[in-house]
Amino acid sequence: MKKINLKGITAEAVTGVLVLLVALINAVLQMVGYNTLPIADDNISNIVSIIFLIVTTLYNTYKNRNISTASQVAQNITDAIKNGELLIEDVNTLLEKCKESK
Repeated sequence: MKKINLKGITAEAVTGVLVLLVALINAVLQMVGYNTLPIADDNISNIVSIIFLIVTTLYNTYKNRNISTASQVAQNITDAIKNGELLIEDVNTLLEKCKESK
């Protein structure tokens, strides 16, 4: 099981995941009959809940939240390559050395 690195998680990532969690809870409550939105028409309330869930899911997927230590390290490597601080060839050489040492 991958470990979550709480030290490397940004406030934006926490907020995004919490908003997604609220959207999921809202959707489940709507499915079991609890109207969580103060809208009189059930169809409109359901549509708003579904749109909220879809938008938050798509946004969090787009942002690609880096929660595990491995994903945070990979993001740092990607950022270093984009900034010109690290060459792709260097990363490939390092990966080959790691494969050989196994």
